[in-house]
Amino acid sequence: MCDIESSSKKKYEFIPITTCPLQIGTRLFWDECSAKLYFVDLPKYTVYRYDPALPKAKRLTKAEIGEFSSIETPLSSWTSELAGSPTKFIAGIGRKIVFVEWDGKAPAVPDFEVICEVDKEPDLCNNRLNGAKVDPWGRLWAGTMGPEENGNVVPGKGSLYCLKKGCITKKKCNIGISNGLAWDMKKMKMYFCDTLKPKVFQYNLSKDGNISKEQVVFEFDKNYRLAGKPDGLTIDSKGNVWVCAIFGSALVKIDLLNGTVVFGGPKFEDLYVTTARIATDGCPPGPPAGTVYRVKGAGVTGLKGDKYIP
Repeated sequence: MCDIESSSKKKYEFIPITTCPLQIGTRLFWDECSAKLYFVDLPKYTVYRYDPALPKAKRLTKAEIGEFSSIETPLSSWTSELAGSPTKFIAGIGRKIVFVEWDGKAPAVPDFEVICEVDKEPDLCNNRLNGAKVDPWGRLWAGTMGPEENGNVVPGKGSLYCLKKGCITKKKCNIGISNGLAWDMKKMKMYFCDTLKPKVFQYNLSKDGNISKEQVVFEFDKNYRLAGKPDGLTIDSKGNVWVCAIFGSALVKIDLLNGTVVFGGPKFEDLYVTTARIATDGCPPGPPAGTVYRVKGAGVTGLKGDKYIP
């Protein structure tokens, strides 16, 4: 059983942090060391950095990054390979997972280092990476999605992978659009959503990265008949899962005890949420679609973002 908390029960404050609309805002990551937020506009191949400590006019910087499908957490700068380099990131380009470097100021990312390539089977060569996140043990989990045909993503072509110290392992297949990921270290659970399936899945997780016992903990069309489909998700310090509903204009808090989002701020008390301008009837929606928001008043704190350990 799950439960959700409606915004009518709490007073949330949505503060826009972008002025120009993004086409598909996604891949949020809050770096606690620098107290900065990173996110991308997927179709525009652009990465953004938001610094809330700067004057308003200087808070947002961006860089063109070529055909990157995702950009995630800065790599751990304490390792010997990356000592003193907090500007390194792990990203996805097509079906390749790569290292990139960006100082948050340059207008472009010039180069990258390929770590590995996924979905190399002949019938999956048109796939691309989509959702990715680092778990509390420093492993990167990255999922793929199938190609589009006649405006629809081919179902069942995607997979979910785990990258540990340069070694890639396939953990799950038959995925439509791999998306939100989160982990609860206390319960040793992993949460995952496939956008083509209106469900949030829970797995038992071992410390060495094996997942088992898939269980549906929330269904959009069954629980409360919510519109939209699950996209990005995160988890707060109380174990609640927060899910963005694309095509549903909703942010859902799932209370698992009774039944692409990320926390930031000095105490992880702010929730950052991206939105998209995707045409559903031939015309893309107007503003405020495509805005990135800082949400205050959630009443809970989040967990720090984890960094990849090569």
